[in-house]
Amino acid sequence: MTNPLYTQEQERAEILALRLIERPDVRAAREAARRDMLNDPAARTSDGNLGLDRALDQWVLALAMREANGDTASPVVTWNVSNPPRRWFGHVYHGAAVAVDNPDNFNREIPIDGEGNYRIDLRFSADPPQFSVVIEMEPEHHAGLGDNIGALTLQDLLPHCDGDRRVSVTVGPQAGGPLHLQSRPGRIQIYTRDSQCDWNQMPAQVSVTRLDPPPDWSPRSEDEIAAAIIADMPAWLRFWRGFKDSFLGFPAPNGLVGPNGRDGNWGYLAGGRFALKDDEALLVTLDPAGSYYTGFQITDPWTIAPDPMLRLASLNKGQVVPNADGTVTYAIALADPGVANWIDTCGLHEGWILTRWQGVPSDVDLGRMIREVRLTMIRDIPASVPMIDLAGRRAQIATRAYDFARRTSKEGWTDAA
Repeated sequence: MTNPLYTQEQERAEILALRLIERPDVRAAREAARRDMLNDPAARTSDGNLGLDRALDQWVLALAMREANGDTASPVVTWNVSNPPRRWFGHVYHGAAVAVDNPDNFNREIPIDGEGNYRIDLRFSADPPQFSVVIEMEPEHHAGLGDNIGALTLQDLLPHCDGDRRVSVTVGPQAGGPLHLQSRPGRIQIYTRDSQCDWNQMPAQVSVTRLDPPPDWSPRSEDEIAAAIIADMPAWLRFWRGFKDSFLGFPAPNGLVGPNGRDGNWGYLAGGRFALKDDEALLVTLDPAGSYYTGFQITDPWTIAPDPMLRLASLNKGQVVPNADGTVTYAIALADPGVANWIDTCGLHEGWILTRWQGVPSDVDLGRMIREVRLTMIRDIPASVPMIDLAGRRAQIATRAYDFARRTSKEGWTDAA
């Protein structure tokens, strides 16, 4: 398997999306949205003001990419939402967002017509990340969380794979067997999600075929796609800009809400907000609970994640040092506290926290998953917390950069140069 993300369909969609966002009419819609964002309370904070244009540009690019691959008669598979910039295909894709986007995830999108019939072909690596394929009814203007109407996970799919770890999932309005996702009339998004518990894990190969293409189909023009982006943008941005205002009840800082179950068999999440001074740390101790995947991250006040390649803005199961009892203690801080599981706020004094558990055992004790959340001075962090020296930190970040580079290398997980 070469890099399953590095496809001609991905290249064409990105080139189109990048061209669309530079059109004068799309830029004008973006500027109108920016004027609205300046009235948001988050824009009146230092961290929120500094991150405003990055958040807006990532939301606009995510919408443009959604519309660039918006033809349900001839869909392709595209990797869209991911905050870090991607330098590949001879261009830079500057990053796209919705909210609290996980750097361990590869979120790929497939638009379908609920009355059509499709086949999704998958191939897994020998050590696959946790995987889900989810079918959702999409809201008008893409503005919101879709209505989940079906899902299959890695655990559902692996028993049906052939000797090359290939399996196919069908999608259509009729009922079907264990590898079928039943659709409903209307516009639908299929999402596939690979969640790496180790950045050495290769995501699945994913392709889609429409089995009953309309005989009178013709592709949309760029003017038509741009018009759709402009029509969608106010509602799209209103929803994602406002997501933070109600997420988890907009809790008081320096605590965690959850764990809450997630639609689509995606396990559990817990989250909250942080507010830290330069010399403070928020210590969070969690139980992995035997989960296939766990991840912990921070975002800015708009829920946009920092670039995680060279900064420790997130840690997954394969990147942490556990405590003696198997729990994991994270230290969220602006300055490096010497803790092995430091979550670097990347200069942010305030923002969001999110932790996820996926592939969770059925008998998990939810009440034991969050062990402690405590604000402390950096100098008062107990010695019992796993620590790291400067040489260890340098090696940790170098390994992180090397592993992260694989996702945008043509040869993928065989060449991280």
